[in-house]
Amino acid sequence: PALSLVPIGFARLQSGTPRLQSDVAVAGFPYGDALSQPTLTYGQLSDLRGLSGEEQVRRLSLSAEAGDTGGPVFDATGSVLGVLLPRDTDATRQLPPDVSFATDSGALATFLSENGVNPAASDAVDPVAPEDIATLAADMTVRVSCWN
Repeated sequence: PALSLVPIGFARLQSGTPRLQSDVAVAGFPYGDALSQPTLTYGQLSDLRGLSGEEQVRRLSLSAEAGDTGGPVFDATGSVLGVLLPRDTDATRQLPPDVSFATDSGALATFLSENGVNPAASDAVDPVAPEDIATLAADMTVRVSCWN
């Protein structure tokens, strides 16, 4: 990168089992570099597994864009319950536009630990205001672009 992109804050991973139909927010950059801070896309946690029963995948009901991929998925307490996965590009089937998937916090914690990062667990239980989640997102989410 041309500039150092060290975030101000860091993720605190959700340590419990999330509640179905609870509110979630994904922080990402769906507008490319048009905005300097992440945009939040709101939705709900639809299932604790993927469509084929994958235990380390959460199914979300929200309309994510390509620029949201890799962004943190926050629960109502501001804890990170996972990272948004890219949309499946299988040409033989197309999911509804409001179906998205995220890794779960356990898989994310394992990945980080295996790569030398000690993840922090969240002990938050009380919901926070949407503007507080926006602040958390802005403090820990940076846009990363890849090109040849």
